[in-house]
Amino acid sequence: MRASLLALAVALALVLPRPTAAWVVVRAPVFYAPRPVYYAPPPVYYAPPPVYVAPPPVVVAPPPPRPPAPLTTKLPMNTQLSELPSGCTSVSVKGEPYQVCGPNWLKGSDFGPYYVVVPAPQ
Repeated sequence: MRASLLALAVALALVLPRPTAAWVVVRAPVFYAPRPVYYAPPPVYYAPPPVYVAPPPVVVAPPPPRPPAPLTTKLPMNTQLSELPSGCTSVSVKGEPYQVCGPNWLKGSDFGPYYVVVPAPQ
């Protein structure tokens, strides 16, 4: 390609009148702009720290109240009890309801929720 450019320059010099100077074609180097470099940082993924959730407290029901101890001693007559001791059994003698608690016979009171110690029915 250089040779053809040089030949063109010589041909032009011969054709053109003398007073003009020779034409010289200089090919300028081609400048290529560098490609821009794009830098994209890697994506950052954010995970919040784990949250500790305490389990609900275990609610333990209080134990049921203990029943009164079974009655094993003989109580005096006409003693009033507000509740029956444990181990009492219901007995009906001649249509009358009684509670037998160990050696004692109890009958429901007519004046409230009491039990009265009575002699054993005959």
